[in-house]
Amino acid sequence: MSATAERRGWALLAVGALAVAGVLALLLAVSRTPHAQDWLPWSPEFFYRALITHVVLSIEVWFLACLGLLSATVAGGGRSGPAGLALAVAGTLLLLVPAIADQGEPSLNNYLPVLQHPLFYAGLLLFAGGIGLACLRLLPLLFRPPSVVAFAVACTGGVYFAALACFAVAALMIPAGTGAALFHERLFWGGGHVLQILNTALLLVCWQVLGERQWGRGPLPAGLTRAVFLSLLAFAWAAPLLYGRAEPLGLEHRRAFTALLWFALPLPSLLMGGGVALHLARQGGNRRSPASLALGLSLLVFAIGGVAGFFLGLADTRTPSHYHAVIGGVNLGLMGLFVVVVLPLLGRPPSGGKAAALQFHFYGWGQLVHALGFFLAGAAGVPRKSLGLDQGLDSLGKMAAMGVVGLGGGIAVIGGVIFVWGALRRLLTREAGDGPR
Repeated sequence: MSATAERRGWALLAVGALAVAGVLALLLAVSRTPHAQDWLPWSPEFFYRALITHVVLSIEVWFLACLGLLSATVAGGGRSGPAGLALAVAGTLLLLVPAIADQGEPSLNNYLPVLQHPLFYAGLLLFAGGIGLACLRLLPLLFRPPSVVAFAVACTGGVYFAALACFAVAALMIPAGTGAALFHERLFWGGGHVLQILNTALLLVCWQVLGERQWGRGPLPAGLTRAVFLSLLAFAWAAPLLYGRAEPLGLEHRRAFTALLWFALPLPSLLMGGGVALHLARQGGNRRSPASLALGLSLLVFAIGGVAGFFLGLADTRTPSHYHAVIGGVNLGLMGLFVVVVLPLLGRPPSGGKAAALQFHFYGWGQLVHALGFFLAGAAGVPRKSLGLDQGLDSLGKMAAMGVVGLGGGIAVIGGVIFVWGALRRLLTREAGDGPR
């Protein structure tokens, strides 16, 4: 497999996962619609099965397939990348089977919700192994990187291996006979926190790449940028050591990983984000270019999500307000990476015009409204992970806030559809040099 074919494969997996997640989101909406749900050939539990699969595809598969794509871009060649891609595709297909078959007990644990089904577990293992194989070739770049971007991607790959180590240690330490709900919650608690470091690193990689394209240099001096990514890698590899401090079922264990993110994420994000803001304020030229829009909107949405993290409630919707905005910021950065770098690199540049800008505006501003609605609803006391009457929408303020959630989500979906449709159309179009199919 050529380097270009591998990069295209990772890109198709990443955007394809978003497309399938979108279809599942549509089925989720139908499954909660009176009367329409009676026409679906699935049980009432399908809502939760589809929800879990939607989350895993739209966050984990999308983000980690983008990491595989970055690894192919900075360290292409060899057999580990194509082999990793094959495993990741196979794993993703297996993840879909339980939801389609309407099987598997849902486990709505934090960070990585799962369906308790052998095929779902097998899919997770295959996908995780595939990303690991692709990232193996990044390790030499930690010591002799040809560029700042290569070093940044290599550090992000190192963070991924730290997450895998946490999952493995947790699986070994959790006592046999632990209830399924508690087992899954604590299995993915530590590694899930490390994946948040990885998500942040992905966004910072996007800022570096887009900054080089927009301004001819990254947001920060090269030495400081390397220090930023090295600090993320160091904190990620401190995470497995926390398992020696407290057993994974205890409260101290939960608090330790929460504290880890408080130490690991603010300073690197502030430094890189400050550099982006400074360059955006000083830049001349086209402020409406895709790179400039992706940089500005991703910074704004991510920063607001970060600030919201300082005002979380105990179990209300201020928590999804925080993570929807933070994840939305990462998504905007990756959208910019595809539009500005990935598709042109594959010889499939997107068409210009209003659609190129509208996808960022719809998604970015929609996510902000969506997160704002969640924050206002949470401040009014609406609980998270609740549906229908369980939401307790007993006041005009609560109902209005949840209406804002729906409005913002709808606007963001329009931007997401524009991006996915445009990217898939370009990736699936046969170009000269593709060869026979």
